[in-house]
Amino acid sequence: MQSLRRPISWPILLQTAPIVLAAMAILFVRGWLGFQFPVPWPDETGFVAPAFDFARTGNFFDPGMNPDRVVMWMPPGYMVLLAGVFRVAGYSFASARWVSTLCCLASLAIVTALAWRCTSGWARALAAWAVGLAFLSPFMLASANIARMDMLLALLILLALACVVDGRSYTAVALVAAAGTVHFNAVYFAPPVALAFAYAAWRRTLGRPRPLDWLALAAAALVVAAYGVHILLNWPGCRADMAFQLSLKTYFGTNDPAHPIWPVLAGAALAAVALARQMRPDAAAACALFGLAFLVMAHNGHELWYDYGQALGFALIALALLAPPAGGAALVERRAAQVAAVVAACLVPVMAARMTDAIQPLLPTRAMLTRSVVTPAQIAKVRAFIATLPPGATVNFGWNGMELFFLDDLARAGAHWTIIRHSVTEVWPLRSYDWRVRCDSSEWPAKLFAFDIDYPRQGKDTGCDIIPGQGSKKP
Repeated sequence: MQSLRRPISWPILLQTAPIVLAAMAILFVRGWLGFQFPVPWPDETGFVAPAFDFARTGNFFDPGMNPDRVVMWMPPGYMVLLAGVFRVAGYSFASARWVSTLCCLASLAIVTALAWRCTSGWARALAAWAVGLAFLSPFMLASANIARMDMLLALLILLALACVVDGRSYTAVALVAAAGTVHFNAVYFAPPVALAFAYAAWRRTLGRPRPLDWLALAAAALVVAAYGVHILLNWPGCRADMAFQLSLKTYFGTNDPAHPIWPVLAGAALAAVALARQMRPDAAAACALFGLAFLVMAHNGHELWYDYGQALGFALIALALLAPPAGGAALVERRAAQVAAVVAACLVPVMAARMTDAIQPLLPTRAMLTRSVVTPAQIAKVRAFIATLPPGATVNFGWNGMELFFLDDLARAGAHWTIIRHSVTEVWPLRSYDWRVRCDSSEWPAKLFAFDIDYPRQGKDTGCDIIPGQGSKKP
């Protein structure tokens, strides 16, 4: 009797294994490492706390971030999404991180589909490994498990890229415009979308918007208009916070050692090779231009959370290099040259990361598998304390980010969390508080203690100490 087992198809296995591995790693980090990788980060509070308030009150004002007004340093698109999740599923720090995880998995699916669209055969297998390695990058895995807007922005931009590849230029424009309400970094992707739109108009292939295009354009117009109204209603704060953001970027300048210019130049050279091979604005050319935009975003962002753009950018450029040349005309036609160029595209972000100390807190360690940043027993201890607080009491968490475990507990008690500084954009005057909850852990990276004032790092797992403040309101 003939065996019903089919032999393993090695090409299919080579094409799917890295994608499955990347997806499993993303889910492992969220499901198993939880809050170990990365540890609770001050940046997360700046997004989650206003989203929590918006879900409860319909207003982004959070006195913990600024006692006087709404903080306007970021567009609110991601916060609105989080608020919707909190309204439906209830609040938890974990659910906020799950949003980023799901956005990252959706982004992996889109880039995989692009790889399948642009390549075939041996090139598809190599493209799959380039994509898999990009999503296994420590920066990508960290962004997939942190409550920031990065993965939502990446998802919207990759959807725009997919629309460009599919000839849906109107929807691509709408997606990039909507992405601007998630983060201002969407501006880096306006040029490739504008080029695609202009080329389609010039070739008279643009056509009229289809029903889905009209829907996308209407939705984008609505969210952009809503953000415009939000700015007008909070204009003095917006002007002050934008000045703060610009001064912060100017401080880093162009000589930021953590974000050298040479990876952008290397990516530009590889993208130029890909464009020269294609000789026309097709799917591969779009991947090359969007990949270069991701590289520029990572360089100009001056923050380690934007560095996922390096891995993703070079992966998209690798897809462009592996696509078959258009019309037989190509600058690089030899298979060995293609493989070398793709390997270079995958190695550049690794080499760039090794030049800095920024990646060290994001390297996996064995301790992450057996430890908690703060044990569940300590979390329960703090929750029991918060339940006894009188309304109006203020609590400072020595490590900004820890308050995200307790936002709903504080709301039920009528208490408030607070930072020591006046606001997240202004240091002085320092605030007073009634209680200080100091959760010390050996997992906290030393780099981040600059975010707090007078925080005595003990460097070991001592649990959470509850310390009376200047004028404590005792339970």
